Amino acid sequence: MRRYPGVLYARALPVFAAVPLFILVPQYVSAQQHTAGEPAPKVAESAALNVTAFLPPNYVTDGSVSYQRHLQRALDVAARSGRSVVFPPMMYLLDDPQGLRLQSGLTLSMYGAVFVLSENIDRDGQAFFGKNVTEVTMLGGEIAGHRDKWPDSVNVAGIRIYGPAARIRIRDMYIHDLSSNGVGIFGQSQQDMVADVWISETVVRRCSNKYIDYLLPGTGPAKGSDRTDQGNIALYYVRNFVVRDCVLTDSRSDGTHFYRCSMGRFIGNVVSGSTMGGYFLETSEYILASDNVIRDNGSRGVTIEAGSRYCTLRGNVIERSGREGLWAPDSIGLVVTGNIFRHNGQKDDGELDGEIMINESSWDPPRTPRAEQYRISNNIFYTTKHQGAVIRVLPKAADIVIENNTFYGPVRTILVQTRSPDVQRVTVRNNIGAVVVEASP
Repeated sequence: MRRYPGVLYARALPVFAAVPLFILVPQYVSAQQHTAGEPAPKVAESAALNVTAFLPPNYVTDGSVSYQRHLQRALDVAARSGRSVVFPPMMYLLDDPQGLRLQSGLTLSMYGAVFVLSENIDRDGQAFFGKNVTEVTMLGGEIAGHRDKWPDSVNVAGIRIYGPAARIRIRDMYIHDLSSNGVGIFGQSQQDMVADVWISETVVRRCSNKYIDYLLPGTGPAKGSDRTDQGNIALYYVRNFVVRDCVLTDSRSDGTHFYRCSMGRFIGNVVSGSTMGGYFLETSEYILASDNVIRDNGSRGVTIEAGSRYCTLRGNVIERSGREGLWAPDSIGLVVTGNIFRHNGQKDDGELDGEIMINESSWDPPRTPRAEQYRISNNIFYTTKHQGAVIRVLPKAADIVIENNTFYGPVRTILVQTRSPDVQRVTVRNNIGAVVVEASP
């Protein structure tokens, strides 16, 4: 497998480590026994299926020829017979943007395999696609795109799964240089959610659609893409998910996007170098983010907004964001504790230059009445001299507690617009080094 500078790799296990010993090579069918157009080779029912058994004689391993239809046939046979699938180490060219179609019950062992999406792709697509699938496991492998060769209006993802689907496992993958999500999982509604998703020990680098920053001409997503293309990882309408020990870097829009999700955990990840935000929760509930490093993202480090409820931000390092370290408008029951906020607001974008902003957003489809019932405690703030305030509490907000935090640096202001009728019951106490300023709207 090719190695890339600066990428943290999980230990690449050999193929036999992912497959029980008794189903190894002696039970595989030789590739020489199968040519195009012949019936699928007969494989012992207990055997894992090796995709090379479906390739034509004298197949090449350098990715110069596409065997996508042969690979699809292997997946179809495996799904019908209930066998797992092994992709041996080689390069697999994918030239049809429909991608390889996943079916329920598939386990794919892909350690050492590299799936290369053709630079000639001219329409939206993905490497792997599943719809209404259950019990799908993807282990190892690399998905490599050519986003520098594709038009901005062509949106190509790594893995896309649409629901209702359930029990999806993605682990030990390296996904890079795509023009849509590295991993995108999309339920359809609150009634048709995807359930039980684990994404772990996976590197996603330089993916997502192109998004132009607010301070530049032509702000917004590239023409031809939409918000579902934003995020190295994007989950919509997903219940019971875990994203753990992943490295998500250099997204062309947001590092992550979780929309209308429920009961999730985002733990031990690195999110850095995104053009826009790092960790983005929208209209989600019961989500825990802990022990992450979220740094050097172009807009907000963390956004929790649009009616999100009962979410927790705990034990993270959030630093050097272009705008606030945390923007938390229009949410309910938010706990922010034990984090390090350091030198956020790097773009010096007016009031967006601080560490935490609590206010009302001009865009709130759920029409949340206000930000309320927040507890911000036991955090450490490191500030810079250009910041106008460290924490801002602006209309509309109520029942906010800010306590037991510690402030270092030249700016230590907690600004609360207490004179506004739309800011109510804000308690600020026992903050070491802080200066409280009560302001008018």
